Amino acid sequence: MEEEDLKLIEKAKAEAMENVRNIAMSTANEAITTKLEAVTKSIEKAATVDGVEKIKVDMEKSISDIQSKIKTMNQTRVSGGSQDKAKMFVGIIKSAIKDNEEIIKSYRGGVLPLAVKAISTGSFGVGAYAGLTTENLAPYRNPYSPIYLRNIFPNVKAQSGNLTVWKQGATTGAAAIWRRGTGTQGADVPKPEVTPSWSKEVVSIDWIPGITHVPREVLDDVDFVASEVSYNLIYGAAGLLAAENKMILDYIDDNAVDFTLPDDVDPFENSLETILAAAFGQLGDSYMAPTHIIINNWDYLKFLGFNKASGSGEYDYPNLSLQFINNQLFINRLQAVPNPTVTPGAAYVVAADHSRFIDREGVQLRMSEEHADNFVKNMVTYRAESRAGFFTYNDNSFVKVTLPTPAAEEEGGEEEGGGTQT
Repeated sequence: MEEEDLKLIEKAKAEAMENVRNIAMSTANEAITTKLEAVTKSIEKAATVDGVEKIKVDMEKSISDIQSKIKTMNQTRVSGGSQDKAKMFVGIIKSAIKDNEEIIKSYRGGVLPLAVKAISTGSFGVGAYAGLTTENLAPYRNPYSPIYLRNIFPNVKAQSGNLTVWKQGATTGAAAIWRRGTGTQGADVPKPEVTPSWSKEVVSIDWIPGITHVPREVLDDVDFVASEVSYNLIYGAAGLLAAENKMILDYIDDNAVDFTLPDDVDPFENSLETILAAAFGQLGDSYMAPTHIIINNWDYLKFLGFNKASGSGEYDYPNLSLQFINNQLFINRLQAVPNPTVTPGAAYVVAADHSRFIDREGVQLRMSEEHADNFVKNMVTYRAESRAGFFTYNDNSFVKVTLPTPAAEEEGGEEEGGGTQT
């Protein structure tokens, strides 16, 4: 075999192996990992350029088939299951650091990408959620049990910088019984029309980044770095997931319809009843199943947790099924989600299945000393970022309830705006 041919074969092998390494960096699925190991051995044994190319094409087709099956399973998986079946989000980020322990300890400059294992909707399941609150953290963090809003809506993938969706508006007409000869002088009348209105919305996929700086000497303590970086950048109060929460809530606030009482329905006695009326009344009138109440932490305590009758010293709860599961309140299986990002005085009732959270590429994690004056101060910077978006197919799936002010409660009058009662 000519030397030139050998060079071409080696070049083709190197390119194919680079492709294998790139795929290995972006996935942690067992089936794909097994496939890549077999492909690596085949590439090493290949004797011709055409042979390498055929292995490469077959590999890409196999990986694509496996990824398609994984995507289907992720999008149809029901949240829940045991902790060993659903990867914990925190654990995934920590493993990205711990799996690169030796590389981090020997870091000598430049930009170092850290492979983050695949994150799916299963990463936020009930089992994984329990893991978030049983970490060995400082005491002031331990009681905090956040619910990340991306977890209460169906998740979808997108491959571009924006997404075009059609939103349903008001519908005129309705289906009804039709019989012949019901028109003037026994004439047939047209069958009833049902005409929905539609509007096009372009949903942007936004960057959500965050950076944190650590002294270079702490790189030797990988356990500390893994805990602190994941907390500060990902799941803490100032992390990526809190930013996602705000993105989702901003969209809901911009698109939600106000709670409105029908003309023949009397006002309700208190805010809890009003919120439930928005859920089972207004959403129910639209044939939507309410799934969550999203409310400010302090309003959650006042109007749902305490719900104290004014001046009576008693707690007035409606005649419904109230349950606490994993320290979360459920009212007739409607989950109350306290969130500090919600503006006090407002609550939202949602039918989550009519909306989608868009995950563009999971979370990317990198470290570098090439930032500002890091070099002279001997600091290292970590950067975590995701690309995400959110939209609903129907604005009527969000109902905004305006909660009463203390003055309105004392007066016992009806609160203006959104049909809310005290």
